Amino acid sequence: MGELFEEKKGLLQFLAVVIIAVWSVATIRYGFYVDENGLLSIYKGIYQGQHMFTDSWEALQTGGILAYPLLALYYQVLQPLFAELAINIGLVLYMRYCYLFIRFIVAIYLFCTLRSADFEDGAFSAAAFYFMFVVDWKNFSYKSYCDVAMVLILCFIIRFYNNRKPVYAVLSAVAVCISVLAYPTMIIMAVFLGVYWLVLAIQDEAPRSTVAGYVITCILIGAAVVIYLQFTTGWGNIIAQIPNLGDQDYDNPMYIRLGYMLATYVVFAGIAYFPIILIRIWDKLRGVAEETERVLLTLYFFLFMGGILVLRVDGISNSRFIYGCLIVFFWFPYFMRSKEDRTYTRIGLYRNTGLEQKKILWTVFIFSVVAQLIWSISTNQGIAVPGNMALYVVLAMILLFSKEEVDYRGMVALLMLLAMFFNGIWVADSNGGFTSVFEPMFYVERGELKGVALPKDEFNTNEAVMNLLEENVTADDKLLVAFGANCAGYLNSPAWQGTYSVYARTQLNTKIMDYYQLNPDNMADYMLLDKGHAKYESFCTNEAGQYLLNLYTNEIAKEGNIVLLAR
Repeated sequence: MGELFEEKKGLLQFLAVVIIAVWSVATIRYGFYVDENGLLSIYKGIYQGQHMFTDSWEALQTGGILAYPLLALYYQVLQPLFAELAINIGLVLYMRYCYLFIRFIVAIYLFCTLRSADFEDGAFSAAAFYFMFVVDWKNFSYKSYCDVAMVLILCFIIRFYNNRKPVYAVLSAVAVCISVLAYPTMIIMAVFLGVYWLVLAIQDEAPRSTVAGYVITCILIGAAVVIYLQFTTGWGNIIAQIPNLGDQDYDNPMYIRLGYMLATYVVFAGIAYFPIILIRIWDKLRGVAEETERVLLTLYFFLFMGGILVLRVDGISNSRFIYGCLIVFFWFPYFMRSKEDRTYTRIGLYRNTGLEQKKILWTVFIFSVVAQLIWSISTNQGIAVPGNMALYVVLAMILLFSKEEVDYRGMVALLMLLAMFFNGIWVADSNGGFTSVFEPMFYVERGELKGVALPKDEFNTNEAVMNLLEENVTADDKLLVAFGANCAGYLNSPAWQGTYSVYARTQLNTKIMDYYQLNPDNMADYMLLDKGHAKYESFCTNEAGQYLLNLYTNEIAKEGNIVLLAR
């Protein structure tokens, strides 16, 4: 049976690629997530000509530089072409297809890189897992940009170990600069990566030109961004308004948020090592066969994932998968430990692996830890956000699990099935929710959500928004969507975005008032208000909400709960 599998291995892998690719393309049309809406709107604002840090105070706006070429291609070439040929693709679906294509290319590069580093046994599984792994939703975002950059950085490091060419340090500098543009907090990763190359040079494991190439590349890219900002916004204007950057999202200071996050990591570490501690105690008392440990750990992971999925079936989301990935992440040191040969358990650092392969795997682990720490510092959400960066250790574990002497094929199969499940069945939708592709949905036939399938309530809201905007708002107007994350008002309108951030929490803070005071020329002509929004009541009682309701008193049009107001 094993010989037959080896003979047909190439064919089976090809069939798996076809199935995964077709399934991914078929399901990418479903759902529309709150943050996908917001980030695409931010990137669109930069394309429209917003001056960074003055017209927008959004911390994630620099990602618009990365998205600009794709937006330019869409608006200047493809959108008219799609209309002429009656192709049912809007901006959202177009960007999803672009993201899927780039992820596919990166997965191929990852596969080739792993094969070149003698990780052939698990290269295909790791690359396929990476392609299927959903970083919140299937589109460009600060998270997905960082994810692509991190995989490329690790690939460049692996390839550097193969030939010691400084060019890979230069390429890693380009990749890390991409992550910094997408998510400014990743500047910490840029420094860490520079220190990494410096340490290798000090230890005579890398030419001195490696460090020079990395530093010079980072400086050149940074200088290009500085010059761009000077010509588009002006550093005098930036410095004057940069204290306003961001939002009033955090209820607690950074050290409390970080402390809570680290405590959560400790809890997950305890959950991960609970079965291992029991196995080690059992091994000391009576001895545990390698096969028994393999079965017990695989069964534990299966029960853990089953338990958290069943715990709340109506609320399954990608965060559940992240929890499972964190369990595998914490297992890494245990599986990589050095160990003497014994009659029973021999799981541990596989003995036929070269020193460089061990260094590579530990390097992946260290970079994952640093990335998770960076994201823990900057997020106002739970462990599922930095937990995305555990992906790279899961890839390393798949490589380890696939080794003949370790042989955790059951774990690899479980991870692949889970990746397929979350990639092809559960999709993000609405204001932070998730649903399955089997739920009744309706395809949008116009606007920038053209070709995307939405649940009926979201479909109706989107139609109402488009009707009001198409009939009353033009490219010469400025628009404020009171609950920007609720509907695609900014995406479906050519109007200027008259807000400090499309994520403006007008029901929560007063920053919009500060923005209009400092930038009176950007004050919106129209406000789109959803009276059916869950936050509408708090909006009406909040100082900013009362300010806006007193400012926008002229009702232009109304459809359902959606009202268009003017000054």
